[in-house]
Amino acid sequence: MAAKPTILVVDDERELADLYATWVDGEYVVRTAYNGSEALTRVDDDVDIVLLDRRMPDLSGDEVLERIRELGLDCWVIMVTAVDPGLDIVELDVDDYVTKPVSRSTLIRIIENLRVQSRYTDTERRQLAAVSNKMESLESDSQIDGVRETDAYRDLEEDLKQLSDSLVDEFDEVE
Repeated sequence: MAAKPTILVVDDERELADLYATWVDGEYVVRTAYNGSEALTRVDDDVDIVLLDRRMPDLSGDEVLERIRELGLDCWVIMVTAVDPGLDIVELDVDDYVTKPVSRSTLIRIIENLRVQSRYTDTERRQLAAVSNKMESLESDSQIDGVRETDAYRDLEEDLKQLSDSLVDEFDEVE
């Protein structure tokens, strides 16, 4: 029997972090951290998914994310935050971006989608998922007028096309 995946839940709102932890407990090994500094002490190679708040008082989610990537940890990071997505998420190395409040079913669906994607170790597949998720987050945010006309969005579209074409070529070679 395979080991349960490990999720690190990071949120400075203790009650919210604990709620998310209870939602995924049972299916996953769950760790919690109530600030960015604690998150960095709790994350290691055993962590498969990080649910990360973006706005925290000691270290922001952006800073925690940057350090996780600098450490070379190969985990999925889902930004779960009250901060509406802006064009700055294009630059964030996250696998998904969800705006609070988030329902249990939505959070579980996102985690399960990433787990399915994690069966593929190919870097291009992971990049494809991240680009698609960022585009979806931007498109669903009504605060950004004309998002599709921005250079950042067009760059994401081009990245998505190149990655998709590459995966189609790879699939054709296998057949």
